[in-house]
Amino acid sequence: MKDYLLIGMLSLLSGTCWAQCVISNPGTNCSGPLTVQPQSGNTSQSAITLVDLGLPVPSPAMGQYTLSIASGILLESDNGNSYHSLVGPQGIPGGAGPIGPTGAQGIQGPQGAAGPPGPPGAQGIQGPAGSLAAPSDYSFYYGANGFSAVVGRSEIGATHDREQIDMLSAVAVRFVTTIASNVLASGSYAQAEYTADGTNWYPLSGEVPVTTANGTYSSGWQGMPTGANGDYVVRIVVFNAGTITAKVALRQLHLQFK
Repeated sequence: MKDYLLIGMLSLLSGTCWAQCVISNPGTNCSGPLTVQPQSGNTSQSAITLVDLGLPVPSPAMGQYTLSIASGILLESDNGNSYHSLVGPQGIPGGAGPIGPTGAQGIQGPQGAAGPPGPPGAQGIQGPAGSLAAPSDYSFYYGANGFSAVVGRSEIGATHDREQIDMLSAVAVRFVTTIASNVLASGSYAQAEYTADGTNWYPLSGEVPVTTANGTYSSGWQGMPTGANGDYVVRIVVFNAGTITAKVALRQLHLQFK
């Protein structure tokens, strides 16, 4: 072989047989048959190793069978023919193997981030109107002559000017009155009261002073007193804070709910 040819290096991982090979120029000549005998105590498989020098391969020659390396691929030349790879063509793909068993369930991943808010839903249909005390205004008109109020508390119209009012769904109440020229002493007032049993009476509205002439006066809206939501009898009372019986010019008395 020439100097530029790939040098065939015969080696064993555990030992080399030098008796069958002679160093010559160029290369090393080995007589055959060549026997590779591992050294005693060898722990690796025996092998023949070709070292790639990155040089051109030897030219094919008649009567010679040459192994060499080109571009990292082991090649062979038979009896002067061109080099060919010792690796055969790729075989056809094999058939699909059987489906393996189902793997174990993986651990649950972390919770994803919250998505963007969805669009507003459609407007719902309007519900039915809530029920209120009906009517929302009750009149306790006393007349043009006014009311003669004794000292202390007295009921307007005695027992003849009462109303049965369903206040079950009412949430607020106010008492409104108009007064002409005659008024009572300071501290006097008018007020609505209710009873659940016909005997015990409780304040239903706030107190409306009856001490200023010629005007319309109101207790103002207030929430329904505790226990007043029911179908109860209602009356109007006047408290005279003076020392003698006196007339108060009551004209309009209205109890209103919402």
